Amino acid sequence: MMTAEANHTIVFPKRTSGRKSAVRQAAERAADLKLCEWIEERWRATGLAFGTRGWAYVCENEGFISKGEFAAFEAWLGRVRKEGLLDPDAVADDDARKADHGEYVDHEDPEDYAAAALESANGWLSDYTPISMWDGLDTYVEVLVEKVDLKVLFGPVCRRYRVPLTNGKGSSDINSRRRMLQRYRAHAEAGRNVVLLYFGDHDPAGLDIARVVKSNLLECANIRDVGFDPTPIQVVRVGLDAGQIDALDLPWIDNLETGSGKNLADPRHPDHGKPYVKVYLGTHGPRKVEANALARNPAAARNLIEGAINEYIPPDWPVFHAERLLPHREAAREAFAALIARTGGSGAP
Repeated sequence: MMTAEANHTIVFPKRTSGRKSAVRQAAERAADLKLCEWIEERWRATGLAFGTRGWAYVCENEGFISKGEFAAFEAWLGRVRKEGLLDPDAVADDDARKADHGEYVDHEDPEDYAAAALESANGWLSDYTPISMWDGLDTYVEVLVEKVDLKVLFGPVCRRYRVPLTNGKGSSDINSRRRMLQRYRAHAEAGRNVVLLYFGDHDPAGLDIARVVKSNLLECANIRDVGFDPTPIQVVRVGLDAGQIDALDLPWIDNLETGSGKNLADPRHPDHGKPYVKVYLGTHGPRKVEANALARNPAAARNLIEGAINEYIPPDWPVFHAERLLPHREAAREAFAALIARTGGSGAP
């Protein structure tokens, strides 16, 4: 893997227009390949394939690009993928643009297909869950993140604790807030306390978003199939904070550049004088840390979110829940075996 020293030699490739000498073409290709190599090594080392925007944030954290170069970087990433310079699997699929309803053709012979069907049936029976994870707990928890890449990092932990994980993108769309409020309503009506853990960037907007999460939910309280006042939801910001940044030695980006290419630290920026920006500048100065920096250390990222969840759900609760499901799953297996015996294995009633 490339060393930290080698990283300093990486620059964002910028091709010139017009006629170019063979030497210039070779230099541009070498620069492309160097950054592609770095992306592939990061992907293979962590097992994390980000989308185009996610890789832009990762490269910003490494100092290869600035926020104002995101559009150019995403165009570059598209070009090197098309040219075959970058392993295509290093970039995650865009599920919103994925084709649906395509044909699937089975390639197994009948015996292998039947064996796979039996294995699937065993898997379904092993997943039989007639008891909620939340039965016996007095608090219901969800996690809201500012960046989709945090869903990749936090997913395994949230899956184990059955904690819903939502990407808010700063301000969630109406349907995601609607579904969230419906879940919270059900648990509040069951008598549980309700908590929303928020994890976002350490920058002026990231800290301010945590403040406005509740108001974003309030906007959707009167949707006809919601009918739930979210006031009881306790919003807890669990990261990033300065202590986590220091403990994990995450890289600070020495600017407050936004997606428009403007800098919040510049008095000419229209938001420079806003209270949340002034407070941030007075406390942290003109620098920031994107939450995507946690991709440097996936294990530490998962420890952070698990520690936050464990404030409300005991660490051994997933094991306890799995154990209390065992007799119910065994009963489902017995019922399945009896059904097969009764139908002579045909599956017909």
